[in-house]
Amino acid sequence: MSVVTTWLHRTVATAAVLAATATPLHAASLFLDVELGDTAIAYLDQETQARLWPQIWTQAQLIAYYVPTQNIEGETQTTTSRLKLTSCLEGVACIPDPHIETETSQVEREVKASPQVLQGVAGRPLKLRYEFPEVPAPHYRFSHAEMRAPADVLWHQPLFDSWNRDLPPSGQRSFGQRRTRPLLIPLVLAKQPTPGFQLVDLDLNTPGQLMHQGHPLAMTTVRASLTGPDGKARQMVPLDMANPAISQKLFVQPEVTQDGQIPFNMRGALIPHLLSSMHAKERLSKIPMPESTPRWHGLKHYNFPEGTWVKLTESGPLAQVELEANTGPERAIDGRVPVKRETWMFFQDKLVHYRGQLHYGNNADQMPTASWQVNWDNEIRLNATAGTASPSSLTKRVPECRWQACRDNLAEARGQMAASDAQLQAEGERYLKLARGRE
Repeated sequence: MSVVTTWLHRTVATAAVLAATATPLHAASLFLDVELGDTAIAYLDQETQARLWPQIWTQAQLIAYYVPTQNIEGETQTTTSRLKLTSCLEGVACIPDPHIETETSQVEREVKASPQVLQGVAGRPLKLRYEFPEVPAPHYRFSHAEMRAPADVLWHQPLFDSWNRDLPPSGQRSFGQRRTRPLLIPLVLAKQPTPGFQLVDLDLNTPGQLMHQGHPLAMTTVRASLTGPDGKARQMVPLDMANPAISQKLFVQPEVTQDGQIPFNMRGALIPHLLSSMHAKERLSKIPMPESTPRWHGLKHYNFPEGTWVKLTESGPLAQVELEANTGPERAIDGRVPVKRETWMFFQDKLVHYRGQLHYGNNADQMPTASWQVNWDNEIRLNATAGTASPSSLTKRVPECRWQACRDNLAEARGQMAASDAQLQAEGERYLKLARGRE
């Protein structure tokens, strides 16, 4: 018995030494500090957003991902074998060829961490800290991370609840699947230092599956650093910074949000400039425009002699009116009459976007297109532009109009942009009433 007892004591002692040796491997921690400077979503007022975003972000969980440093079968990688009866040449054919095919895949690990809220007051950068192991298991290293914040409180706002109920059953099912998705901010180690905050597209779709032409419907600014056991900090950046798609979507320089604040004019870009017909109500009309609409009175669509082509698209609080018709012969150039198109977008019957165009159709590169547009956010005008361009390249400005018709088109564009907000709202409301069949 004494021999057995001695052997047991030695075994336990040896195991204790091994455990003690392994403990520091798991005990060392990484600390990820995240600052969220500003967050914005289309449609909700500033006061509501100031209340909601701290509540949402302070619940954000972090997922830390780890990859193997060594390939060890059964530990950091797995190999599977299966019998294959044929071999195939891509694009040719398959021939009988019984053989064993093996496939090896890495086993990645992940660790979840909850935030320590260092600063959670609205109006200042929210500051969160996450702690997680440097090495969760032997032969692994940290790779990247992802913040996941629950969006439930966002979608239960009265506006979105009402909007969802207004959708057809197919739209409700579609939105029901998406509303369970968390808000995601993927973070990777920066390859080179990037000053200040970075802009992140939150990849949200509001009810109705809006077609937003690449513009994000929600965004935030973030700054993050990862500190190791040695006290050295490394910058982490959103995945967008590794592939700066959001800056390209918004046609802005990445530096525009370095101070953490989303500029006011960028908030207006969150509202889409085109409302999708998917899950929306549509109404098409051919309307003889009355004298109360002098800019369209007497104009007729080239396919509808009854009058102007008018399309109404409505989804929840959004309504979009599109108008199209040929102008009069006085605007013709070389016998070609231009087509006038306008789009008026309303949110809760308040104008948020308006654009127009007078163009001469295909194969008319020498005949400048006149275009104009203006956007609003919370009934405040963000910008207004008007000008002429070559149809083949809308970025190539035409120095001057050589025809009187072109000068008249440009004068109409500039006149619309010079109109007051109240005048444009009143004009848009007339078209909205006509499109709804209420006038």
